[in-house]
Amino acid sequence: MTLDIRLEHRISHPIESVWSAISTSKGLAAWLMENDFAPHIGHRFRLIGEAVPGWRGWAECEILELDPPHRMVWAWWANDDKHETKVTFELVQEPGATRLILTHRGEESPVIAELLAGGWPGRLASIQDMLDKTE
Repeated sequence: MTLDIRLEHRISHPIESVWSAISTSKGLAAWLMENDFAPHIGHRFRLIGEAVPGWRGWAECEILELDPPHRMVWAWWANDDKHETKVTFELVQEPGATRLILTHRGEESPVIAELLAGGWPGRLASIQDMLDKTE
């Protein structure tokens, strides 16, 4: 199944704060999942969540592109090496806020595609809450 998610979320914090939320292990753990992320091209890392029917409970990822504080691209394998998808984070500074554009595309199983389509909007919304509490 073709996965084609594109979401835009306005976060009322400076681009540097939003970049830290998406490009550090601590930041990602606060709104996405526990992880062993490090911001280096080629770094492979694991996002660890709770297993649910159709998902093993972790995603393997690799950083493909890194352009602080504007763009980051990951390869993402949700259940196996057969279904590689790409996650792109793009940040644009706006007056009083940062626009976060997330795309997640590729071929994926229907179960994983449904989980991702349902999960990303709430996860992105929680970045605002996390930054409101820490700044």
